[in-house]
Amino acid sequence: MTSVEIEKKFLLKAMPDKDPVEIIKIDQWYWRNKERGIWERARSLESNINGIKWIHTIKKNIGKGVNLEEENPLTKEDFDIFVKKCYDIESESKYISKERWIYPCDQNPDLYWEVDRFDSGNHIVIAEIEIPRKRYKVIIPDYINDKLLMEVTGLKQFSNRNLSNKLK
Repeated sequence: MTSVEIEKKFLLKAMPDKDPVEIIKIDQWYWRNKERGIWERARSLESNINGIKWIHTIKKNIGKGVNLEEENPLTKEDFDIFVKKCYDIESESKYISKERWIYPCDQNPDLYWEVDRFDSGNHIVIAEIEIPRKRYKVIIPDYINDKLLMEVTGLKQFSNRNLSNKLK
């Protein structure tokens, strides 16, 4: 399924001092498909509420904080095949793990704050929120604002793929 993803991202100095409503352990594998000129991603998401699922994603940046995103569910077997392909072509592959804390957005019950803690050698915390339109006014809650360093929307060095590590 293809959709437009509009998000705001913020670099934090630490995780919020508030308990999340859900915690998700995420392992992400990236493989550069040279033939199509794109990076593909497969994720394993293990939620303390919803169990485990696997998703294949292709993202194309179309503007600052705006991506065209094609996401499809994977079976465990398809996920394992993707990971094997990454190891077979290590020079074209990357990996990152993170823990995601989910918070409902007080300003809009359809939105959620996602706070990711990356511990794959870089110890970075990034909060993000997907918004319904580009000019949507985001009100940053106190539990995030208290830890806020700067907005990083559109800064490529803070993308998950750029934060990930090469397999070799």
